[in-house]
Amino acid sequence: EKSASKAQDFLKGFAKGAVITGVALVGRKMVQVGKDALAMANDVVESEQLFDVSMGRMADKARSWSDKISGELGLNPYEMRKNVGMLNTMFGSMGLGEQEAYDMSTSLTQLANDMASFYNMDTEESFTKLRAGITGETEPLKRLGILVDEQTVAQYAYKNGIAKTGKALTQQQKIQARYGAIMAQTSKAQGDLARTMDSPTNQLRKLNTQFDNAKIALGQALQPALI
Repeated sequence: EKSASKAQDFLKGFAKGAVITGVALVGRKMVQVGKDALAMANDVVESEQLFDVSMGRMADKARSWSDKISGELGLNPYEMRKNVGMLNTMFGSMGLGEQEAYDMSTSLTQLANDMASFYNMDTEESFTKLRAGITGETEPLKRLGILVDEQTVAQYAYKNGIAKTGKALTQQQKIQARYGAIMAQTSKAQGDLARTMDSPTNQLRKLNTQFDNAKIALGQALQPALI
C-alpha cells in the first residue's frame, strides 16, 4: 500500500510537471511562429512593392491572373507575383515590349509550378532553372533534358521566323528563341499540376502552401504592433 501510494503521488507530480513543461514548450513555439509569420509578412511587403513597380500598367492584369491561378491550383499568390515581377524586370531590361514581357513572365511562372509537379522538385528550384535557361545558362535545364544551347536556340529562331537563316541573333531574338525552345520541350510538363492535383505529393504541397498563407496572414495582423 505504501509503495502504491508513493507511486501515485509521483505520477501526480510528474503529470503536473509535464503539463507545465508542455505549456512552456507551446508558448515558445507560438513565439517562434509569430516571428516566422512577421518575417514572411515583411518579405511580402517588399515583394509586392517590387511587383507593382516592375509591372507598371500591367500590374492589375497580372494581379488578377495570379489570384485566379493560385486559387485554382492551391498556390501562393504572393510567390507567384514575386516571380512574375522578377522575370518582368529582367525582360524589360533586355528590351522586350510591355505585353511580350508580361506574356513570357506569366507563362514561365506557371511553367515553374508545372515542372515542380512533373519532376517532383521544389518550385523555387524549377523557377531558378528556368530563369537561368532564359538568360543563356545551359546546365541547369540540361539536367532535365531541356536544351537551350546556342545551336538549339539558333535552329529554333531560323525555323520559326524569329531571325533570317544564317543571320546572327540579337539579344531580343535570343530571348524569344530560348523561350520558344523551352516551351516546346516542356509540352508534357505543362498543365501537370492541374492534372495531378489529387496526388499525395501535390496535396501535401497544397497543404504547405495553405500553412504559409496562414502564417503570412498572421504576420500581417501583427505588423501594426511591430511598427
